Amino acid sequence: MVINYTYRMPTVFERIINRQLPAKIFFEDDQVIVIADHYPRAPVHLLIIPKVVTKNFYEAPPETLNMLNRYAKMIAEKLGITDHFRVIINNGYGQEIDHIHYHFMSDRGAENLKFME
Repeated sequence: MVINYTYRMPTVFERIINRQLPAKIFFEDDQVIVIADHYPRAPVHLLIIPKVVTKNFYEAPPETLNMLNRYAKMIAEKLGITDHFRVIINNGYGQEIDHIHYHFMSDRGAENLKFME
């Protein structure tokens, strides 16, 4: 007899979204959650995470990528650094969590970081 299990463990990000794990939340709405990276590599290092799980950049539909781009611009505006930031997307290589997310990084704007309680 062969049993086919289709259950998968929730990603770390799903557990954060569902409040099963703590995180420093910078912004949240019904589409995304934006949190501080646990291991920051810049004074501003945020993760923009869609609430709908897609494994990686390659598998993400264009609507998801467009949405993430819009949120990256919104974060830059909120931090007052529209001309000084970078966005990094790992696809397999360097990707530690199978849930697409953007790394938003800058060496400016940290004074404007205000996290939700």
